[in-house]
Amino acid sequence: PVITSRILASHKRNHAIIIGYHHLSERIIEHCIMYKKQFCLIEDNEELVEDLLNAKHPIVIGDATETTSLELANAKYAKEVFINMDDVRVAIICTEKIRKMNPHCQIYVRAFADHVQEYLREPPLNAFSFSTSKWAMEHIHEWTKNKIGGAIVIGRDNLTHRIAYHISQQPDREVYLFDDINDGIAFVVNEHLHIYQEFACYLSDLCAHVKLEKITQVFICWKEESEFDEAIYLTSKLRLRHPHIEVFVRIFDEELKDIIKKFNAKTFSTSKKAFKELQKVVSKDSVIAQKE
Repeated sequence: PVITSRILASHKRNHAIIIGYHHLSERIIEHCIMYKKQFCLIEDNEELVEDLLNAKHPIVIGDATETTSLELANAKYAKEVFINMDDVRVAIICTEKIRKMNPHCQIYVRAFADHVQEYLREPPLNAFSFSTSKWAMEHIHEWTKNKIGGAIVIGRDNLTHRIAYHISQQPDREVYLFDDINDGIAFVVNEHLHIYQEFACYLSDLCAHVKLEKITQVFICWKEESEFDEAIYLTSKLRLRHPHIEVFVRIFDEELKDIIKKFNAKTFSTSKKAFKELQKVVSKDSVIAQKE
């Protein structure tokens, strides 16, 4: 299947290239398959795309920063490229190499830091750079507006940190961030933001640091599908023991919405929001352009 998929990729013209297989990429590819749009994916983790390979979709298994991978994906003849990588270095290298091969295609790059976005947007790269966590914050602003009481934020990525920082800027609100990987965040920490480098999946983990009676909102922001069980467990326990707390759970799969709703909690999806926002900014002939 790997060789077949690579051959299919090398014959593409006027197509979209998707680099990196994450939730947003998944939504773009689903859309392309549904509407029979020409696409090709570059991903170095074969296991991740096993189903797509078996379905004989055009995929290049390899490092997207390697010129050979971009050549196999026919980057020279692509009409647009979506770069969806967690590693900023990789995103920049890919953008630079693609722009040299193809001066005219549209390039859409996910990047968190403002200075990186600025660099990608300027000539000669002229890419459209966006932050999925910035887009996702629109919901958060709504949900946290004029709220009082403490908040707990659980997760380990840029969105998690943005939420915690945003709430800590509100008057008289204490925020407790549980991030088991990072010991700091990319924002200026203030005295209302308390960071614990712990994996908090039981009420006892939270109670060790926080009085739940004083908490009014909890945001569970894990994004690994394998952690959804922990998210459900924590949501159900909070509902049972502390029904006064509003709970917000990040999900990817829309089918999981109903499970969370049973516990009177709200859901949000970064990739769904990002996909809709991207549809608004892409050119009219884009593979993901909104149907008239």
